[in-house]
Amino acid sequence: MYHIFHGKHLLIITNQPDTWDTFTPDFIFKNPKPKQIQEVLKLSKKATQKLKIALVGEPDAIFRMLLGKFNRIIAAGGLVFNEHNELLLIKRLGKWDLPKGKLEPEEEMEQCAIREVMEETNVQNLTIRHSLPDTFHTYYRDHQWIIKQTHWYAMFCKKQQNLKPQTEEDIEAVEWFPFESLDIKKLKTYPAIRYIIKSYQKPTPNMGL
Repeated sequence: MYHIFHGKHLLIITNQPDTWDTFTPDFIFKNPKPKQIQEVLKLSKKATQKLKIALVGEPDAIFRMLLGKFNRIIAAGGLVFNEHNELLLIKRLGKWDLPKGKLEPEEEMEQCAIREVMEETNVQNLTIRHSLPDTFHTYYRDHQWIIKQTHWYAMFCKKQQNLKPQTEEDIEAVEWFPFESLDIKKLKTYPAIRYIIKSYQKPTPNMGL
């Protein structure tokens, strides 16, 4: 199953009937062909309200068709915790976010995740504990649609750090938040970030590739 945050909309790619009921989609497309995928994207572009659209069939095949409509970018980042079970968040352009960034040529995914977290927050001595589900979100830039796939890792470091926002990347602040009391519904953030934080709180089905 895949969750793709397409602007303000959510595209759900699944072959599990019970999943459709869980997400109560506004539209369901069964076994979509490339032409129908294009119709889905047009529908979401015109809609003024948030939509949940289910694409039902063989998930990997549907996902590959969808990828053909976008320029794909690969990134990696981390949910960083300390010994007090606090989560490290960055504030970028007025919204709380998780540290992440693009994969460089010849770079391993875990190396990218650690590098980006260190660059954006200045934390040191990071260790990766385990991987988390990928997230997918889209945006429009330079006259083209882009889909960003971000590989996430649960990480650990000591709280005693010289936190420093990477201002050249428009990061305004870096702060620790008590994880158990973090109200993700009220947090001013992005849907994909809300999703990955919630997926850490409550395990979700493997989104796969």
